[in-house]
Amino acid sequence: MPIRRTTRSNPVRRARGQSIPLLALMIVVLVGMVALSVDVGRTFSEERRAVAAANAASLAAMNTYIRRPAGTTNTVIYDSIVNSLRSNGIEIENNPNVRMEAYYLNARGEPILGGARITRDGTVAPDNVAYIQVNLEGDVDTLFARVVNQNQLPFAATAYAGTCPPTDGVYPIGISNEYISGNQFRNPGDANGDGVPDNNWQVLQSGAYRGYTKMRLYPAENNAPGQFGWLRWLDGRGASGANANSAQELEMALTGTGTLSKGFMEVTPWPAPNLPRPANYPERPGELNVGDWVYGSSGFTSSSDRRAALDAHIANGTRMVLPIYDVVVGQGSNAAYRVVRFGLFVLTEYGRERSRPYMDFIFLGDPDRQGTACSATPPPPENANVVRLTGSVELWPEYQIVNSQRFPIQYVVVLDVTGSMSMNFRGEGSYTQNGRLVTAQCINDPFGQRPADPNCTGQASNAWPVREERRIYVAKEAVRLLIDQMNMPGNRDYDSSRPNDQMVLIWFRESVPTSNRFPANGSFSSDPRALKQAVLDAGSVNGDPYLANGGTNGAGALYRAQQVLQSAPRTVRYNNRDWEYRRVVIFVTDGLSNYMMNVNASNLQGPHSNASTYSPQSGPNTHRCFLLGREVLDNAPCQTTEIGGRFQGYDRPITQMVQVASQIKALPSAPQGRSVDVYVVGISAVPTLGLQDGVASTPRHFYMAETLQRGPDGLNNVDRIMLAINAEVEQGPCISGSDGEWRATIPGNHFQSVNGLSYPNVGEVILQDTLTNSVYRAPIVAGTDGRVRYTFEQIPRGTYRMQAYLFYRHPLDPPTARPRMYSQIFTGAASQSDMVVTLDPSSQAGFVATIEQNLRLRLDGNVCAVNN
Repeated sequence: MPIRRTTRSNPVRRARGQSIPLLALMIVVLVGMVALSVDVGRTFSEERRAVAAANAASLAAMNTYIRRPAGTTNTVIYDSIVNSLRSNGIEIENNPNVRMEAYYLNARGEPILGGARITRDGTVAPDNVAYIQVNLEGDVDTLFARVVNQNQLPFAATAYAGTCPPTDGVYPIGISNEYISGNQFRNPGDANGDGVPDNNWQVLQSGAYRGYTKMRLYPAENNAPGQFGWLRWLDGRGASGANANSAQELEMALTGTGTLSKGFMEVTPWPAPNLPRPANYPERPGELNVGDWVYGSSGFTSSSDRRAALDAHIANGTRMVLPIYDVVVGQGSNAAYRVVRFGLFVLTEYGRERSRPYMDFIFLGDPDRQGTACSATPPPPENANVVRLTGSVELWPEYQIVNSQRFPIQYVVVLDVTGSMSMNFRGEGSYTQNGRLVTAQCINDPFGQRPADPNCTGQASNAWPVREERRIYVAKEAVRLLIDQMNMPGNRDYDSSRPNDQMVLIWFRESVPTSNRFPANGSFSSDPRALKQAVLDAGSVNGDPYLANGGTNGAGALYRAQQVLQSAPRTVRYNNRDWEYRRVVIFVTDGLSNYMMNVNASNLQGPHSNASTYSPQSGPNTHRCFLLGREVLDNAPCQTTEIGGRFQGYDRPITQMVQVASQIKALPSAPQGRSVDVYVVGISAVPTLGLQDGVASTPRHFYMAETLQRGPDGLNNVDRIMLAINAEVEQGPCISGSDGEWRATIPGNHFQSVNGLSYPNVGEVILQDTLTNSVYRAPIVAGTDGRVRYTFEQIPRGTYRMQAYLFYRHPLDPPTARPRMYSQIFTGAASQSDMVVTLDPSSQAGFVATIEQNLRLRLDGNVCAVNN
């Protein structure tokens, strides 16, 4: 019998608690997911709040910018952003978790030139801002994600605000930019020789618009150039449904606040094939902006309704916003005008003069800021791997000076003989105390290290004991050295074949009587011995030629110089030939003008501009000047009308001084076509305000000897300044001339086609990728205002070797000189043929990733070299 095997199943028993680890892991995952969702939710909520706050902040900043009064600084704009963010629950100050950056952008959404970043830097906000960008970046502290070592999560927001363009108060009358200079009508001169400027040009002397310019403008007729043209906003049918070029449409556009709000059309296609067309024209379709072309209108001068509209503007004193154009193509209704800016004008009269229509306008400068801020949405970037590279290009202009003719020279030396000139270059003097001579700081230390000693008045009685180190000694001896260099009988190298050089010496304190000059009758002298003695006698105290006393009336001294030059003949007949004098003023001073000039006083002395001439109840600036007390005498801004205000009808001393210097610089001088050169020699570290940028003809005409430095040849640095001025005035053989400052513009008449370049293309920037050796090129282009820039609209991120060159023809170069190439990149310490740039922006400023790489180019070679 078979044996049956029985299979029996034995179930496996699970150990108690075996599922607990799995449940714990699941709980951890669930908790982590909940934690992550909570933290991500908080971060998302914070980012939404940041987006809303950034939008509000950009709008607040733009509204503050639009409504800003003149002189508003970046600090005010920055604070409006901070305050807006704070009101929306985001604190950026003393908060390491939130970072904010803000930028000014132009109409293309690019960072503006020369100061795009908005900070509390205190500089005045620029005028060419179209958008304000606010970037927020931050971190949110996590609550639960810390268990997975994620302590913070990032958030970011970017917002843009622009200006809703004003449309009311804009009228279809285009003004030619040729007749505009800054915020004034350009003086047209006296072509008809009747003794007054043409076109009834004048500076208003009274009334609400005192100080503004007024001018009569005539319309363009057929192909004849005109000073204004009639415009229209639309092509085809107008706002009323009538022909856009009809009398009805023009009359409507001139009536009330105008019709620009009903629509605008740019001239398309691009109407001037001989001018470069911007790639993005028009930048803002349907809005009237700088750079747009506007249609012309026939004008319909006989319309009575048009006259009624103009009469209403005259009666109401309407401030009319008018386009200003630089180029017009075509004529009549087929004309197109290119807008380069807008201006604010007041129409005062219109009519016909010898059958020619005219309109009289007062020009008030840039328009009143109008409109409100609007949020802006930039277009999406086409390629995140490319950037936009752009920059301004400046050059250091040089030219060749060839001494083809030696002109006789008329020098007017204006010498400061005030009390501070008795001090040394640090403002130190001396006084007696307990029978002992004490040296002390007698006037404020020009280097700001030591205050003045109250026991020292800074006059002749407190003179520095070492005579040869006094400012008055150094200045007088330098002037005497200048006299030795002049072409006068008795001087070394005297040349009798040409007329003698001449000089008048004027010295000044707080008063400048006519007796403070040599020769006394105001005529010029060519006697070097008499002139050198006059220098010693000028302002001497108790017979000591190297002591000085009194306050500073620089405007009065320059006024005397102006009188001398106006009354003196500027030509001479010598050796059967008519010669023209090269006329030069050298203003030698050691400090601030602090006496106002009174032209009605025989000694030209007006009030002393000190704390007592400022009212504690006046504006914030003059109030600050009042609080300075005695120190106001050494505070340059307080001696300007802009900061200090007027006193009893007088402008402040520095303002007066600059005004008189401007009149001197307008006087004629040899060679023909030049004006009087004004040099300023600063003895010690004088404040440059007004001297360098107002009195001196150019900044390079300003020299300053901060300290006294003597060389082994016995000459000091002030002597060398005088010798340098004289050498420049005499114009030696081949000299490398320079403007003494960087130039950012190249006008068309400063360029000559060369190497295949044709204006406005004046040069090129070349980039070579250091990894791939790929080469990219972009032209250097002069804009409608002459400003020079280059732009690579799209270039791959990376590292590049950069080279650049441009051609420039200096108007002072001799006719035989060719355009010169500027290709040495100046980096602040040295010039080199190329430089390395890395294109990888860390923070995007503008609608696209934009890198601003400005260039400064020096001349490649020497202007006096044969091949240059």
